[in-house]
Amino acid sequence: MRRRAVGLRAFAVSLALAVGLANAPKAIAATITIVNGNAPGVGFNDSTPATPVGGNTGTTVGAQRLIAFQFAADIWASKLQSSVEIRVRGSFIPLQCDATTGTLGQASATQSLRDFPGAPVRGTYYPVSLANAIAGTDLSTNDDISAQFNSAIGQTNCLDGSPWYYGLDNNHGSAVDLVTVLLHEFGHGLGFITLVNVNTGAEFLGNPDIWERNILDTSTGKHWVDMTDSERAASALNGRKVVWDGAHATAQAPSTLALGTPVVTVASPALIAGTLAVGVADFGQPFFSPGVTGGLVAANDASDSNGPSTTDGCSPLTNPAEVAGKIALIDRGTCLFTIKVKNAQDAGAIGVLVADNTAGSPPGGMGGFDSTIKIPSGRITMSDGATLRANLSSGVTVTLGVDSTLRAGEDRSGHVLLDATNPIQGGSTMSHWDPIAFPNLLMEPEISPDLPQNVDLTLPLLVDIGWTALTIPEGGPRPPIDEVPSHHQTHSVPPRN
Repeated sequence: MRRRAVGLRAFAVSLALAVGLANAPKAIAATITIVNGNAPGVGFNDSTPATPVGGNTGTTVGAQRLIAFQFAADIWASKLQSSVEIRVRGSFIPLQCDATTGTLGQASATQSLRDFPGAPVRGTYYPVSLANAIAGTDLSTNDDISAQFNSAIGQTNCLDGSPWYYGLDNNHGSAVDLVTVLLHEFGHGLGFITLVNVNTGAEFLGNPDIWERNILDTSTGKHWVDMTDSERAASALNGRKVVWDGAHATAQAPSTLALGTPVVTVASPALIAGTLAVGVADFGQPFFSPGVTGGLVAANDASDSNGPSTTDGCSPLTNPAEVAGKIALIDRGTCLFTIKVKNAQDAGAIGVLVADNTAGSPPGGMGGFDSTIKIPSGRITMSDGATLRANLSSGVTVTLGVDSTLRAGEDRSGHVLLDATNPIQGGSTMSHWDPIAFPNLLMEPEISPDLPQNVDLTLPLLVDIGWTALTIPEGGPRPPIDEVPSHHQTHSVPPRN
């Protein structure tokens, strides 16, 4: 999981419903146990004093980490049925990061199993925790999920100023909410991931996984399980044309996703008029109907210590008279998205488009947190940015708005979009929802600061791959925080291997 511009990018490698019939056996809530994988003195065993925060009563950094881990585990345990203990081997270790981006964490199932007793689909791989739940017995002597998180977050040159927030109340401000990140990564470990090599299209050990059986490419009408390797590799690049075909997630999407997909509409000049794909910001005003319309103007700033480019918006703009009342066009790079947009807002811009600095599509979102930003902003592809910039002298008029006939995150058939990207984003492509979804979803590649601590469409998707849910899939208005069982407790047990 990465953090870009104070947003989060996840790297993962990482339920028929309980119908409640009178004669059905009593549902057994899952038990998820956190296994302390750290050496003495570090990670979960870090004895640095800490002040209790947000309902987390730990008095050391290590204790607070372990409590947050079990809290997130209990949220998942309260929703899934399994008679077999699910063991998550977790640790905090230094992972890659710098001042503006870094790996927050990573998680995966430790094993995938096929043709186990009771397997719903033969010749198909399932994550070990799901296989255990279906079989009703522990099929492996190993821990079930492996999860590592970055112990350096918030330190010098590692997302400076954005430390972990260990509270359980989601009141994280500009810090990184650990519980939300944990919910995301545990989702991957429970099965929100494909084992297909998305670069080559090759299946894991020559067999399909249960995830790919639900991947549908709407441009070919084929499910991934029916494709060749080369067809799967091509499909992974087919942005906004690849969807989740599972019945439960599809059924819950209308009560979860908002009507209105963000778009950028170019009205003039006629030569380039049309609709552009956009990735919206997690901060500022959301895109709405009828939207914000204005002339597009290139934002200029000084070449200085904040950034060598004069088009990256990393310093106060030098052409505020031109930008005022207009929509600013800014190039991506060097500094956080929030800095670029705030500099444009300070110059009087009514909206911002940030053009990517590398080729690719569809454009990702813009993560960040700044409560002082009030204008809408979005990210467009490098090629669309170049086209707009080349036509500025002719007078470009754009609208930052929505397609009100389409839910944000669905295609026109009502299926939820998966994250197909060109080029491939390792650990992200095909194992997340498309970030165009709104409200923001837990399993998008960019985990947004406004996420509540719940599992939204992740739960019905897990139903689709074979889990049994203890409650109906989540949908509709999202609560501020999920309740956890009253028996919530923290475990520290030895690893199995």
